[in-house]
Amino acid sequence: MKDSTQQARATRDASFGVAGPSCNTGRALGRRGFLGLAPLAFAGTVFATESRQELARRLLEECLQQLGGEKFLGVRDIKQTGRAYSFYRENIRGLAVITIYEHYAPMQESAEPGWLPVSRREVYSEKGDYYSLFQNGQGWEVTFRGARPLPPERMDRYRDSTRLDIFYFLRYRINEPGMYFYHRGTEIIDNIPTDAIDVTGPNGDGVTYHLRQSDRMPVQQLYERRDPKTKIPSEEKTVYSKYRDVDGVKLPWNVRREIDGEKSFELFGQTAEINPSLDPALYNLDGRLTLLPESP
Repeated sequence: MKDSTQQARATRDASFGVAGPSCNTGRALGRRGFLGLAPLAFAGTVFATESRQELARRLLEECLQQLGGEKFLGVRDIKQTGRAYSFYRENIRGLAVITIYEHYAPMQESAEPGWLPVSRREVYSEKGDYYSLFQNGQGWEVTFRGARPLPPERMDRYRDSTRLDIFYFLRYRINEPGMYFYHRGTEIIDNIPTDAIDVTGPNGDGVTYHLRQSDRMPVQQLYERRDPKTKIPSEEKTVYSKYRDVDGVKLPWNVRREIDGEKSFELFGQTAEINPSLDPALYNLDGRLTLLPESP
């Protein structure tokens, strides 16, 4: 039992080590306002008058349409099950049969710094008594002993990586004032021709998205994160593959994360549900739990 708990904990640590640079979401405009701008179909044609900035924006809009468009934006909850592995120097250090619940709330224009519209519950045991809970930018590790707040550096990493995630970006950030887009050109990723798009937020947070040229699906995202203590930069990459249609919304079944070229986490999806009937309390910290001190 002790070994399985340690493996699940290692998997949890790697999963939100997705995991980027610090950023604030700012004021997001209406999520659906730009959908009408996206073409109904695309053939890879670049108009002579289209700048690299305009092309980058258009390709991201086409990506959103391919993911489901209005149905993608209408997702409130996702439940996904699968097998999760964490790695250290390419060696497995943890594994778990994982169930992930994710809730998408409306963006708040006057939210406090660190607040996120996304809540997430990652369950690492069959009984459901060992899990991580992320509620609007706060986080806890929950075991039979109680609920322990996750360390600030882990929460900073979680918030940064969430804001730079392409699915979060398309849902909440694409219309942020001051967002800059740039099409770098064609890049080959794992023998797949992709369009490389640089996106820089109003606070200087930058990320590169790679979209598959054949259908505009996200293949990879890449950003640099600087350690807040040592100031040493690291390159963090997330790779998406094996998309499946779930009620009109396309989801990646496999997700792999790397830090400086070394694999740190991998998820192999098994099932997924869109907008299942869930108790809202699933995303709240149970008031009956013992509140434990933060780990030193």
